[in-house]
Amino acid sequence: MNSTHPPLPPPRWLGIDLVRNRWIFPVCGALMTTLGGAAYAFSVFIKPLEAEFGWARADTVMAFSACMLFFGLFMWAGGYFVDKFGPRIPFIIGGVLMAVSQILSSQIHSVWGLVLTYGVMLGAGLGLAYTSSTIALSARWFPEKEKRGLAIGTSVFGFGIGALIAAPLWTAGIEAFGWRSTYVITGVIFLVVLSILATIIRFPPDGYQFAEGKGWQPATENDLLTESKVTSNPTDFSFGESFRNKFSWLTGLLFFLCIFGGLTTLSQLAPYAADSLPKGIGLTAAGAATVIMALSLFNGLGRPAWGAISGKIGPKRALIGSQLAMVLGLIILAFAMDRTSVTAGAILVGFAFGGQLALNPVMATALFGASYIARIYGFIFFLGFGLGGLLGPRVGGMIHDATQGYEWVFMTSAALSLVSAVLSAFFFPPWGKEKQVRSSSSLPPAANG
Repeated sequence: MNSTHPPLPPPRWLGIDLVRNRWIFPVCGALMTTLGGAAYAFSVFIKPLEAEFGWARADTVMAFSACMLFFGLFMWAGGYFVDKFGPRIPFIIGGVLMAVSQILSSQIHSVWGLVLTYGVMLGAGLGLAYTSSTIALSARWFPEKEKRGLAIGTSVFGFGIGALIAAPLWTAGIEAFGWRSTYVITGVIFLVVLSILATIIRFPPDGYQFAEGKGWQPATENDLLTESKVTSNPTDFSFGESFRNKFSWLTGLLFFLCIFGGLTTLSQLAPYAADSLPKGIGLTAAGAATVIMALSLFNGLGRPAWGAISGKIGPKRALIGSQLAMVLGLIILAFAMDRTSVTAGAILVGFAFGGQLALNPVMATALFGASYIARIYGFIFFLGFGLGGLLGPRVGGMIHDATQGYEWVFMTSAALSLVSAVLSAFFFPPWGKEKQVRSSSSLPPAANG
């Protein structure tokens, strides 16, 4: 007996057809990452906190270090829950943690209180919200290769410019209301915006299939539904297989060595620019904020720019170029004497930092395929960004306290970035030969990843 069913209606938000207007999902990711990117502007809180509590620099930046560590850890862990439950539940949990973390940070009276609220809670919330609204979400809505990169790049663009927006607003808020009220206002903004985004994000609906040249279409009874290219490709590595592959660990290690310098700079740049000569540059608080804005702007621009460069010269050469740009920027910062030179160094570091955040997922996808990239890259991100965020600002703060200056903070970071460039040149496969070959005993791919 043949029966026909009317086509399934598309999901809608405020009357908007989300299937026809699927670019709304990368835009949601961009808005979320803009809020999350505000965490990079933590350095504008350093001087007010140290003035009130008398903390040493190495202690003050522990909250930022913890935030980056738990960001990486929960991005990795969150990939599993996004795959299992869809993006909305992890996103809601992450959004609540982000908002509450800011409100509770306004009530702290100790370093460990700030580590718990700004560090652990905000980092965990960022990891869950990021993995729910960026790579995994956009990759599923955009299975076609020619659009997937742009969609993912759009979704993560906000992390580059978040501090550009937050730094002057937080600086003005601290001067007008104090740092405690500024944290509360930030928490309320997080709650409102993320609550709206939570009503939008979702995976493509059941009963729809993607057709080349036609986009997402309601499935009919005569359609043979095949798995999305995002979730199954017989040549792609599962997470377990990538975990046992040397390039998973190598990519994480080189990510760590280069991102160490970028995150150290983000945590030290505002006080370095504001400290008086000869220790610092001697800028006003507003002037120091403009330096952070320059770094943040080029952090954002670096993501699509380096992604485009990798399409012309390959991910290996692009990675090496980004790492060498980081080295040059850090050396300029180490010997900066005025606003022009410190801004030039910040621009180069920001541009290279953005490149690392764009190029490492490109390299990971080239090595292992896209089917399980949320979990695979989540692990690489934890090794590089999470551990780099834990150790970079902390070690940088210790070097600052030991030397009572910034030169060796930046020169140590430059040396590690140079090591990453040399190792990338020696060990990464050339362009077009990155894809790792699965062993015959592993075929067909494990559905559980």
